[in-house]
Amino acid sequence: MSDKATKLNAQCNCISVDKQKLDIEVHRLISDLDLADSTATTIGSMLSSSGVFIDQAALDQMKALVKAVYKVCEMPLFQKLVLEQAPLIARHQQSTSGVFYGFDFHLGVNGPQLIEINTNAGGAMISALEIGASKNCCEPVERRLGVRNMPNEIYETFLDMFTQEWRSFNRDPSAQLKTIAIVDENPTEQFLYPEFQLFQALFQKYGITTIITSPDGLTIKDKKVYFGKIHIDLIYNRTTDFYFQDSSYEVLRDAYLQDYAAITPNPFNHAVFANKDNLCILSNREHLDSLGVDLSIQEILLSHIPETVKVSPKNEESLWTNRKEYFFKPSQGYGSRAVYRGDKLTKGVWGQIKDKSYVAQKVIPPSKRTIKIDGNEANLKVDIRDYVFEGNSLISVTRIYQGQTTNLRTLGGGFSPLYSID
Repeated sequence: MSDKATKLNAQCNCISVDKQKLDIEVHRLISDLDLADSTATTIGSMLSSSGVFIDQAALDQMKALVKAVYKVCEMPLFQKLVLEQAPLIARHQQSTSGVFYGFDFHLGVNGPQLIEINTNAGGAMISALEIGASKNCCEPVERRLGVRNMPNEIYETFLDMFTQEWRSFNRDPSAQLKTIAIVDENPTEQFLYPEFQLFQALFQKYGITTIITSPDGLTIKDKKVYFGKIHIDLIYNRTTDFYFQDSSYEVLRDAYLQDYAAITPNPFNHAVFANKDNLCILSNREHLDSLGVDLSIQEILLSHIPETVKVSPKNEESLWTNRKEYFFKPSQGYGSRAVYRGDKLTKGVWGQIKDKSYVAQKVIPPSKRTIKIDGNEANLKVDIRDYVFEGNSLISVTRIYQGQTTNLRTLGGGFSPLYSID
């Protein structure tokens, strides 16, 4: 990171998010006043009031890395390799690409480093709202606000993405998307349920009937998916049962395998992009050579993906000895669950890890953002998320937090606008 961006992150105490403007943005989407009021309050608690600064060069490197990952993940030989290790359901491929992949980065001494890829990444809609609520608090922020897309443009990009998924599924460039089901387990209890409501409001504003439901709220009749009497065209899948293995996912499983509805993202998307075992391939020159990956692509991958290895009997002794250098993550994990920092790892937990499907990833410390909380300075951690569709960035944001892993509950932390510095 340049001296200028580092200095701004350490010294800029501006409040770049206007909660009143946020309230206006929410009310523009949600017509029900009580629902809009409660949603604005809840969303506000998920946001940091301070933005984060980054070099434009680092953003460009992130975008180049995303393109490089797609180049490899779309190779038939790579897909064959990873699908052989995935549950059978992942071998079924719909003609959808998968919406809102989250490429998560830390800013290391050698530039941005890809920590993981998620295919059920939440927060894009909230982050778009936050951009609309940004205010010109200082010269660097004012300069970036003048050139970045505003919420309406971002919303249209989101809508175009879902429409494109529906048309790709139907192989019909003029197919009209009429109904969407946003699906997650116990959706009203999810931390990001307000985001589901924002998406529902956005889609319905453009004439797309939208319901929010759990997987077992759907049924199949006459080779079509229904919610009650509503025929569902497309399922926006926010679940974390990535391969529809629980019994409550029977309808989703059948709908996917029989192509009764477009499901995005889906098991194929997760197996090819988000299984953390894939990082063991993408960060290893020998594996990349064996796949025939172009050397220029290899250099991008190896420069921006930290060394990641599969935990196995062959390396468990050396990994335990050098555990302080690694983070240990479950292959199919999400949301920092069951993730362990090596320097905090106990012998008992290690005994459980080495007998399960885990990867060990070299530690890349996150960068820092100094903010004021009740008049006192706090040095909080930062990670960067690039929301991606078909290899193209939709919106880039940061999450400010404290603790071992990323969270949105830190006082003064949360989703935060990202401002590039030339």
